[in-house]
Amino acid sequence: MNSMQVKKEFPASIEQVFELLSKHATYNVAFSPIQVERIKDSADPERPDGIGSVRRMGFGPVKPLKEQITLLEPNQRIEYKIIKNPLIKHHLGIIEFESKGADKTLVTYTIELQARAPFVSKLILAQLKTAIKLGFAKLAKTL
Repeated sequence: MNSMQVKKEFPASIEQVFELLSKHATYNVAFSPIQVERIKDSADPERPDGIGSVRRMGFGPVKPLKEQITLLEPNQRIEYKIIKNPLIKHHLGIIEFESKGADKTLVTYTIELQARAPFVSKLILAQLKTAIKLGFAKLAKTL
């Protein structure tokens, strides 16, 4: 299984960082110009971006990538998977949160990926790693 990992320290409390990264709309800022839109709410009305929610990603009206939140442990961990994608056999995103003090939080973002074409996985992961590093740097400045 191919995977990649990005670690980033944010200058804010674990509660603030978790709240930021648990919202689908945040990824519009992090991964601009890619657009992210929630298309299905979770069953929890207080956390519409929680377990079971689905987001679409892409550009303009073309948003072919769909991700579903499969685990959400407040201030600890978020997991999601790509759904209904014929090019991807396996995709698991894991975002972990660790408090490093009152105003410091370490975020560890891991992605496991297996594309249908074996050589493609490493290319996709390399691009994702670069995008996540840049996106996290942008988000850290907003806190």
